[in-house]
Amino acid sequence: AVTGIDEQFGRILAALREEGLEEDTIVIFTSDHGDMMGSQDLMHKSYWYDESMLVPFLARWPKKFTPRRDDLLISVPDLLPTLLGLCGLDEEIPEDVEGFNLARAFLGEEGERPDSALYLDTDHQHPEQGRRGVRTHRYMFVVERKGGEEEKIILHDCLEDPYQMRNVA
Repeated sequence: AVTGIDEQFGRILAALREEGLEEDTIVIFTSDHGDMMGSQDLMHKSYWYDESMLVPFLARWPKKFTPRRDDLLISVPDLLPTLLGLCGLDEEIPEDVEGFNLARAFLGEEGERPDSALYLDTDHQHPEQGRRGVRTHRYMFVVERKGGEEEKIILHDCLEDPYQMRNVA
């Protein structure tokens, strides 16, 4: 799978190069969320553990971005306002958009940076149930509600316990 993705992504970059668009095209590579694949004795997606929540996110724009690693907490709703901001279209960002314009962070400039990211896993037929939480650089906090069961509180200190093995709530 990795080889296949690498080959296809390479084709995209080659096409941009051939068309003379390589330096001035924003290219984003990301995923919606990860699969637990047996970690924490869990399968599937939509869990609060880093294996599921932290996904690849690469942004490339050779004309404007300096290659680097960043611990920016970015979520899917941030993509629209950030891309509009990078294109100089700040005024076009809808007032009711749920994300944040993080263009300054992408450009390596000083500016506001989110200090948390929302975690949400609910059943649309029972919105009062499910899991809701927040991830910061240090902590992952989750409240889980299932019909007929006692509410469960989960707190992981991701610096002291990077594999999120202990619930310190």
